[in-house]
Amino acid sequence: MAIPQGPVCEVRLLLVHRYGPGVRKLGSAPCEIAFFGRRGKPVKKMRLIPAEKAFAFARKLQGTPGCTVSVC
Repeated sequence: MAIPQGPVCEVRLLLVHRYGPGVRKLGSAPCEIAFFGRRGKPVKKMRLIPAEKAFAFARKLQGTPGCTVSVC
């Protein structure tokens, strides 16, 4: 069995849950769920991206009104 020689990067999913205007987030379902890819652009399917990039994009999107950002 081969042992990895270089550094191994963890992979994560970046999800953005968007809520309608005026809707309280507590107990309500999101109107739209967006997945982000390696370049920080929304994609249709779930994409695994390096953990460093996922957390960097999450920090950028943090505090955007009407949405919640999660890294899984």
